[in-house]
Amino acid sequence: MTRLALPMIIAALVALPIQAVTIANPASDQMAKLSVIARKGAMRKALLDSGMPCDHIEKVNIQGPWANTIMWRTKCGPDPRYDYAVFVGADASVQVRYCAEMAELKLPRCRPFSNNPPAPIILGKALQPPRQ
Repeated sequence: MTRLALPMIIAALVALPIQAVTIANPASDQMAKLSVIARKGAMRKALLDSGMPCDHIEKVNIQGPWANTIMWRTKCGPDPRYDYAVFVGADASVQVRYCAEMAELKLPRCRPFSNNPPAPIILGKALQPPRQ
């Protein structure tokens, strides 16, 4: 009886669907809701508070979750030396790393920015193209 129970339990566990676990991150959610200018200002403050050089923010984009943070991608000027990954914790803590160091630190690499502007969002719904 015991010989059959263990394989059956293992088979039952393997058959269960694996679901992605998402974490609540109110700090990152709040950052995403800011206007573009306010988001750039908040990101620049985070960079300067972390001791990173940044004259002005050219681009900011959310990249996605990593560990218990949300990773944002930030570009300060045209020089690639000033490309950053900014990890925002649920408690509004921030960790900043140079994109050039990500592979060495075994962190997710910084993805390139898209040349397409983000889709406009009004009241949580994306605008639909006009019907013809």
